[in-house]
Amino acid sequence: MTMQTDKNMTANMKSQMNPATNSKIHKALESALDMNSSMDTPVHIDQSAKMQLALQRLEQQLDQYGQELNRYTLEQLTRQPSAEEWSLGQMYQHLIASALYMQLGNMDKCIRRYEQDLQQESAMHGAYPEHTAAAESDFASASASASAQASAPGKTASGESIFADGSFPPVRVKVQGVPDPVQPESLEQLFSGLEQVRIRARELAPQAVSVPAIYTEKHPRFGDLTASEWLILIEMHYRHHLHQKRRLDEFLNRSV
Repeated sequence: MTMQTDKNMTANMKSQMNPATNSKIHKALESALDMNSSMDTPVHIDQSAKMQLALQRLEQQLDQYGQELNRYTLEQLTRQPSAEEWSLGQMYQHLIASALYMQLGNMDKCIRRYEQDLQQESAMHGAYPEHTAAAESDFASASASASAQASAPGKTASGESIFADGSFPPVRVKVQGVPDPVQPESLEQLFSGLEQVRIRARELAPQAVSVPAIYTEKHPRFGDLTASEWLILIEMHYRHHLHQKRRLDEFLNRSV
């Protein structure tokens, strides 16, 4: 988020905002400021436990995929059932790239926008103690509006469904217009990629605990997802591709 300091730009933002939405953002920021003195509240503990569980489940998937890699040669990993179907190595590349550059990337965006809004709100409290509550609310809403995307429509029906079920439907999905992943150059490349996902997820999970649900990034199929939902999505995505992995293992066993 680029901080807007010009008075005219700030006024323009204020004129375009939804008052009800602004109130929600301001209350979330106020609660976050108060949280510094009450980090052991039941709500915070509950959210922290959820994130720890999501991270634990993701690490279990990363462990499983990493252990399975030891079963294959590079030739097996790059063998395709047909010109239209991915190899096992391409599937690994897809999982790694999706996590690093889409899911964890969007998780990080939610966190950064919230932190920037919180810093601006905190600075305003300290620098302008004479401001009235109404003026304070207007200022916080103006800065938060540009970054919180609070007018977004929320999850799609597909998004609501997968988060209610805790998994993707067990069907094959071909996303049109997405280029095929490149073949891996070595097993070490895939091991390294899985470890990068683990390291980045461990970095971001604790930061996502206190991010309010109004901070979202849009998924092309599932709609607006929160920081914690992006982490949960990675684990569901890895688990979903176990179906594809079983089909590819059967292909490799038949083609020995």
